[in-house]
Amino acid sequence: MKKRIAAIFAAFAIAINAGCGNTPAQTTAAPAPETAPAAAETEAVTSDTTASEAPRTEDMSPEQIRKLIVNNSLLHIGSTERFRKAFDKAKNGEEITVAYIGGSITEGYTLEPDQCWAYQTHRWLCEKYPDAKINYVNAGLSGTPSTLGLIRAERDVIEPCGEPDIVFIEFAVNDAQSSVDKEAYECLVRKMLTLDSEPAVALLFMRTDNGYSCQSQQSQVGLHYNLPMISLNDALTLAIDEGQMTWEDYSNDGAHPNPEGSKLIAEMVELMLGVQAGEASGHRDVGDEDVFIDAKNTEPLFGSDFTDMHLLDGSMIQPQSLGEYSEKNILTAFPNGWARKGGENEGIKFEMMFDDLFIVYHCNKNKRFGIADVYVDGEKQAAVNSFSADGWSNPVPQLIMRGNGVMKHTVEIKMQDGQEDSYFGILAFGYTDNV
Repeated sequence: MKKRIAAIFAAFAIAINAGCGNTPAQTTAAPAPETAPAAAETEAVTSDTTASEAPRTEDMSPEQIRKLIVNNSLLHIGSTERFRKAFDKAKNGEEITVAYIGGSITEGYTLEPDQCWAYQTHRWLCEKYPDAKINYVNAGLSGTPSTLGLIRAERDVIEPCGEPDIVFIEFAVNDAQSSVDKEAYECLVRKMLTLDSEPAVALLFMRTDNGYSCQSQQSQVGLHYNLPMISLNDALTLAIDEGQMTWEDYSNDGAHPNPEGSKLIAEMVELMLGVQAGEASGHRDVGDEDVFIDAKNTEPLFGSDFTDMHLLDGSMIQPQSLGEYSEKNILTAFPNGWARKGGENEGIKFEMMFDDLFIVYHCNKNKRFGIADVYVDGEKQAAVNSFSADGWSNPVPQLIMRGNGVMKHTVEIKMQDGQEDSYFGILAFGYTDNV
């Protein structure tokens, strides 16, 4: 069986080409799945045949198996209106921007840049529409949830090339299941859907080796706004359970696709794009009608308070007082922060206008990383522990305060008693002003 599986993937190994003839712009910046796998079409399986009724692997050709796996990823087609508008622009030779925001799987961690599924799908679009200039914005950032994606969306998705025409969102293995995570994810989707450029938005759901995925909660958002959804989670889980492939065919670790796994994701995205363009067939859910949902006039599912989120860092604000902190380039993705290494606990103080407030802090498993208290207008709002046994010098967002309207506030950050000699790094803030 292992030799057969290897042959299936080897049969589809495709060399990476150099590009598409234009100059793409690029930015660089774990509960089991519950949703049932979609049905699929293959040369031997019609659209009326469910995945559970599919022929046995040993009765299928490698091509049929590969097509079955890819087709099983198309969880929901959703509205085609905005995708077709973007395709029409490309057909007419106009400039469009395709943006990808997510975690390390979108960033292309462990892969060469041209092996990343995002770049491969961008190249596919460039080959399909050779007369268009198609900008490529990869806003994937390793180990980060959709809350941080929302905070940095303006900087990393919109600013590089202007408002995008197509956006892919991937955070299923990075998010938790808290109410804040659910709301932040929906707010990121709403933020993209309500841009003036009216971009097409597609959702991707990945999984880890141990089966972790937030597809269940995130697919509810996709259904609420009738968006196309691609589930590697469903397709991979079914293929492994059916003995059609192994986890090792997809990944060399517990989460990240290897080159062949990344190619598999790209094929899934390309199928969805083909279906959206009316040039390919795929699974359609019962009741999956091509109805456009206007997010601006749709009540949220989990919440919409954070939709108007902005990033605030040292390039935009100066502290009222630095205390023992100094300006620091702590991480490449957040070069304008502040950090302390110890000393007097005077704290750092800011004056800012906001409704809701998040802090983005520097996290590590180094025990010198300490706990800070955050005060707003003199009242303690939250304790922030920058030490984590799972930390690896990564950025972490935390909600500090939900407001009752936009007001001027004084924000002060001081170490807890006994933590005076500890390190604490502030990377940025996220705030809403509901403008």
